[in-house]
Amino acid sequence: MVRDPDSVRPYAQILNESTCTLVLGDLDPERSHPEFAAYLLAIAERMAETGEILRAAAHLAPWWFYRTAGERAAFTRAAERSSRPDAALYRSIAAAIPWLARLRHRRLRPARAKGAHREIPGTGLLVPRAIEQEPDHLLEQVQRCASDALAAFYARHRGDGARARERLVRWLRDERPPLVITDASHRTVWDHADATATSRLLERLAPCGPVTVEHIRGDLACIADHSRRFLASLRDRDSLPPPDASLAQGGYSFLHHQRRCIGYNLDEPGIERLAGPGIPYARAMLGARTCHEWAHLAVDAGFVPRTADPGRWSALRDRFAGLLDQIIATLPRPVRAATAADRSSLAAAGSTASGLVDIFERRLPDFRANLLATRYESTAERETYVRQNIRPLAREYPPGQILRLLVRYVYELQYLGFSEMEDARAYFYEMTWFEADFFDTGILDEPALDALSDAAAALCRAHAVDETRFAEAS
Repeated sequence: MVRDPDSVRPYAQILNESTCTLVLGDLDPERSHPEFAAYLLAIAERMAETGEILRAAAHLAPWWFYRTAGERAAFTRAAERSSRPDAALYRSIAAAIPWLARLRHRRLRPARAKGAHREIPGTGLLVPRAIEQEPDHLLEQVQRCASDALAAFYARHRGDGARARERLVRWLRDERPPLVITDASHRTVWDHADATATSRLLERLAPCGPVTVEHIRGDLACIADHSRRFLASLRDRDSLPPPDASLAQGGYSFLHHQRRCIGYNLDEPGIERLAGPGIPYARAMLGARTCHEWAHLAVDAGFVPRTADPGRWSALRDRFAGLLDQIIATLPRPVRAATAADRSSLAAAGSTASGLVDIFERRLPDFRANLLATRYESTAERETYVRQNIRPLAREYPPGQILRLLVRYVYELQYLGFSEMEDARAYFYEMTWFEADFFDTGILDEPALDALSDAAAALCRAHAVDETRFAEAS
């Protein structure tokens, strides 16, 4: 819930795909209506799935097939009274309801006569010839309204940021925070090794208003604080290896592949750091990601070794594989048919189950990094990191790879061990639709998931932080 709409960029995806965002006025009973709020939640969910407002609006056209005349009127009245930054968009949709309700749909509302409709590709929608131009006109309006809302937000956060830039430059020169700032081309625009060279940075920040510049300074201070605390906690920081040259150079923050320090990209896609204040929870995620990146380097240096001997490790793997074998042996016939090719591929080096365990094991360096990173994170940073990662993943796996998806979710369940949520399992179910994908389809039941998760947790617990590497408690 956003109290001040001017403070949050319209359509920003907060916490990955785990949230829908409303402004406070959307739930004001004097100005809004449950029909309006419900539609906003539905279109936010579609935006998270499609990645854009235009496709979301088109895909949600069948919403109006199921609304009564009274419900449509309630939506229209709420749209007219709305003070959302993009209220004009919803007024355009409200004005289109009469013809939206006349559309057909290949599956939900098949056409009665062939050839009398034009199909909108990728949506299943069928448009009667009499109104075939209306959808294009509506999408043009949606595009214009969304662009206007974003342009107004950007305009509010441009302006004279000279004093804020001066403060930032002075802070960089005096504090020399251990980091590198890059741009869209991964070119360095500021480096702590040459702290007085600020011309490139100032050039990039020239259009930014004071709020934007101050937020960037806060981000850099967050990275610097976490980096210094991490490095100060080590007995021998030189024991950290050089970063892998193939490391991705993006994200909230990243380990620079040449400098053995944290990088911060001003032009990071999706974050829009130069456009205004940071999106909610971005600072917490930045801190968590910074700790995580340093921890990965420590894992590479052997700071979080496996504590189980080879025999014990093999037994833990066998237990996990045995439970997977039981699930595979009882797969419903449609799932068995759909997964046949992938099961054969997984079994190339042994058995299907062992192939799945290999996939899980390849993710363990990330778990080991989390095990160390949590020592440096605040509660808010840990909880944000968990919520950023616990999300629906089914779109990342084709139906034939649902067993791989199962193992991925069992791995993601281990993140909940870093959270203080009272009912973390319920949160997991609600955020991932796991119950619909696995319980309702008969792939496994909750006791089987419990056993599988326990076996996975045992593999994770077979690693521990080597305390001899640290000078003092972090």
